[in-house]
Amino acid sequence: MIPAVDRCAHRHSEFVDEQDLPQRLYEKARKGALDRRVRVGEPLLGVLRTQGVPGIFDDPRGILACSCQARERSRRDAAFHHSHLPEQVFEMIARSLAEGVGVATTARIQGVDKKTVLHVLAKAAEQATKVSGALLKNLVVSECQLDEMWSFVGKKEKNLDALEKTQAVLGDAWIWVAFDAVNKIFLAIVVGKRTMQHAVALLREVEQVTARMPALFSSDQLDHYANALLQVYGKLVYPPRKPGPGRPPNPRLVPPDDLLYVHVVKQYQGYRVVKVTRKVIFGDPTKVETILSASTVSHQINTSSVERGNGIIRHMNARCNRKTLRFSKRRENHEGQIALSLAYYHLCLPHRSLTKRQGRLTTPFMAAGLANQVWTMGDLLNYRVPNPNS
Repeated sequence: MIPAVDRCAHRHSEFVDEQDLPQRLYEKARKGALDRRVRVGEPLLGVLRTQGVPGIFDDPRGILACSCQARERSRRDAAFHHSHLPEQVFEMIARSLAEGVGVATTARIQGVDKKTVLHVLAKAAEQATKVSGALLKNLVVSECQLDEMWSFVGKKEKNLDALEKTQAVLGDAWIWVAFDAVNKIFLAIVVGKRTMQHAVALLREVEQVTARMPALFSSDQLDHYANALLQVYGKLVYPPRKPGPGRPPNPRLVPPDDLLYVHVVKQYQGYRVVKVTRKVIFGDPTKVETILSASTVSHQINTSSVERGNGIIRHMNARCNRKTLRFSKRRENHEGQIALSLAYYHLCLPHRSLTKRQGRLTTPFMAAGLANQVWTMGDLLNYRVPNPNS
């Protein structure tokens, strides 16, 4: 029986000359065999399999050039580009984050440093944002439900000092959501304070990804939504001037005839809902009833779909769990985690009600005709976003 060799006690002495290409290739192959973090290119592996170590001395420059070109071609325009991790490890870390596992827990499971996990999060979130932006467009939406859910970055708003409140970086980070109730798609996500500015930004994003104005908007009784709808979809009218002296009346925004917006008003007693009333804010109530009677998901005015979507965000995003130590310390990580989780939800996770409706495994993007199959995390990370200028 051959005794095990202690690698720490018998370390390989390195006298690497950077100008000696065969020696550089040999050292890389040796380190790759001992350390999974070192990636060895297929050209070098092919030479070692067929010719052994002496094959390195035949054409070291050619082997080095082929290795670099093959690596750049395989990773260019993908999330793995400029990353030292093997693709399988990168994909496993990204999938863990998208499934709601925290950064520190993912680092312990995968045996890597927390900084490596955050590096993967940044690269995967950038890729997810590009893929979602390329695919999510020209949607025809019949029911758009609006809502906002609370989260925070760094510390809660009540614990901020005067300077931190002025900077508006830490504290409350409300997640504004526009949700397609039929196809179960998050049409737009905006992270920020609970202000009118962010409500308008949310509706601007909805306008960009839809082919035309959604047939019906619904939300709770927050006043910001009605004003934001007027700013984005409203028409500017000039009231007639009254005879006599004085300044002419200022122009004002009015809702177009086809804008339908309804409220769901909930009355609470303690922390329980004791009464729900519904109110039409913009549009003809008869048209609202016509849309609801033809709907496949709604039979009355409601915001249940977007509230269920809020639960999806909290379930798939460890940073949004209540009473947790995994809250975000930086806004970039907070927004990146949301982008990664939602792209994974849209493309990689079959939706139960959509699957039942379609009779096969169906993701939200498949239901909307934006994808033709269930993606894997590898498909998401390797997707080459078309260049609009080419």
